[in-house]
Order: sequence, then structure tokens, then C-alpha cells
Amino acid sequence: MMNLPAKAFRATSDGTLLSCRVQPGASRSGLAGAYGEERIKIALSSPPVDGKANQELCRLLAEYCGVSKGAVEVIGGKVSRDKVVKIFGITPDVLQKLLESL
Repeated sequence: MMNLPAKAFRATSDGTLLSCRVQPGASRSGLAGAYGEERIKIALSSPPVDGKANQELCRLLAEYCGVSKGAVEVIGGKVSRDKVVKIFGITPDVLQKLLESL
């Protein structure tokens, strides 16, 4: 079980904002742990081309959280490695526990 920084998870009225650092083009996709004190690191096998990495990020987080792909949206940093992802219908505490248990 990994410890993820609580500052990476911020509550909104309808879900959670997750601050993450992505590593596109990795050998395999998955949660890589903490990235500093305010982000989590996620490795993605997709290349950072035509939004493929963003699509994979949303798919992966939806799978981890047990929500639909439509409930996960990149709202900040679409062309950056540092991203803010909104996950609808899940609280920061629940999301953090889910990801830490992977």
C-alpha cells in the first residue's frame, strides 16, 4: 500500500480534483506513487500525441475508481505533464483510499 499526498486531492461540490504528473510513453500504465507533496505520478503507455495520453489517463482513473469514463475529465494541463483531473461522484477521502490500495 502506498502513501499518496493528501494535497493532491481537492473536494468540489460534485466530485474531486486530482493533481497528477503523467509520464507518457512508459513501458506500462499504472499508478507510480507520489510526485512531490502535491501530486501523484501516473505512468501511461500511450504517446503524448493527439490527446491519446489524456484519453488513457481518463480510462485508467475511471477503471481504478469504478466510475464511467464520462465521469473523468482532464480540466487542466491538457498539453502538459502536470494535469488536473476532475472525477465526478467521488470524495477525496474515498479516491485517496482507492488509489492507495492499488
